[in-house]
Amino acid sequence: MAPHLSIKQKNRTIVSMKYSRRLLMAKWQILVLKEIRHLFRDTKTIVQTVVVPTFITPLLIGAIVWYMGSVAQEESVKIYDLGYQGDTNNELYFELSNTERFNLNLFDSEDKLVLAMENDEIDIGITFPNTPNQSDISTKQTEINIFSKDLDTFSQAKSLLMNNVSTYEDLMIQARIDQLGIDKEFLEPLLINENDLTTDKEFAGTIIGALIAFLFIAYILQGSMYPAIDLGAGEKERGTMETLISTNISSLEIIIGKMFAITGSAVITAIFSTLGFIVPLLVVFLYFGDNLPEAFFNIVAAIVNPVAILGIFVLLIPLSIFMGALLLAISVYSKNPKEAGLLLGNVMLVFFAPAYLPLINPGLEIDMIGALIPCYSLALHTNALIAENINWMLYGVTLGSTVLYSLVAIYITYVMFDDERIIFRS
Repeated sequence: MAPHLSIKQKNRTIVSMKYSRRLLMAKWQILVLKEIRHLFRDTKTIVQTVVVPTFITPLLIGAIVWYMGSVAQEESVKIYDLGYQGDTNNELYFELSNTERFNLNLFDSEDKLVLAMENDEIDIGITFPNTPNQSDISTKQTEINIFSKDLDTFSQAKSLLMNNVSTYEDLMIQARIDQLGIDKEFLEPLLINENDLTTDKEFAGTIIGALIAFLFIAYILQGSMYPAIDLGAGEKERGTMETLISTNISSLEIIIGKMFAITGSAVITAIFSTLGFIVPLLVVFLYFGDNLPEAFFNIVAAIVNPVAILGIFVLLIPLSIFMGALLLAISVYSKNPKEAGLLLGNVMLVFFAPAYLPLINPGLEIDMIGALIPCYSLALHTNALIAENINWMLYGVTLGSTVLYSLVAIYITYVMFDDERIIFRS
């Protein structure tokens, strides 16, 4: 029969078991748990690492896409104010006056038309001083002036006007060819057929892949920056850093504990940002795939490709460690959170700039040097993984170099923590 234990004895047993478990844990593991609890007690950390990447950003992107689509749809039926100055006894004027997409406004001088254009009274203007004689082959060229403001990228006014001018020009060319009694093919000896062989996967990789990588980098930095400031410069300001250094925990264990807490926050952000993109796309792919246009269906299928998702995520892990260690080193060097925020803000630009290049130049391809550049290589590998033309050797170079950068950043952080002049810098 088991002996009866008093309440005090039971409490001592529970405390003893908890203490035994803590002894079995390494010091850095205890520190990791402590720092993570400290970070996630703050609502700002939860918002930055979970709420924003999972819900707000996909909704924001969806709203932007919807807005752009609605603007494009509105422009496709919009009636533009067209200013016209010159001879009205020609086919071009007749076509423009009968076009449903143009509201024709006549001007008696070019100066008045230009002034109206500058004051945004009309959307586009054209001057056609003299109507050429279509049957007179001695007439060489007739000048047409078109005035516009190319600020609205969605505006179709210029393309509509140019289509009408091109149609009128074709009529003039055909009339003169008939007058000369020759075949039009005689003047156009080459028949050029353009064939775009870009696949939907390549399009998705080139255009969308770079954007996804850029947002992932932004999420990782967002998930690392606040914890790095709080666990480095924040502890120096609160005076708890000196207490931590004075314990029997080594500098290496402190670094590992803090770095894993920061990296854990960054990785959590990366996971939820991945889910924030992939889950809506999977829902669209699985439940609405039959209703999608074929091109859009292929693009979504390329993005939710398991190999692409896994390949991107594998690169994000060492990059998160590298960023976390580097941000922690800078935070520890800083005198206070304000200085840390200023320094880390500049460092973020260093990470953003390489990732931005593939966005403004979609045709970039990765090479050996590019594979060694953090963030830049992630963006190009994301493109290649989605397009299914990845170079696995260069992928391995990027993975290995990022791991090496992480080790260097960890060593720099270790040096920072081991130098009392930096720890007690004020």
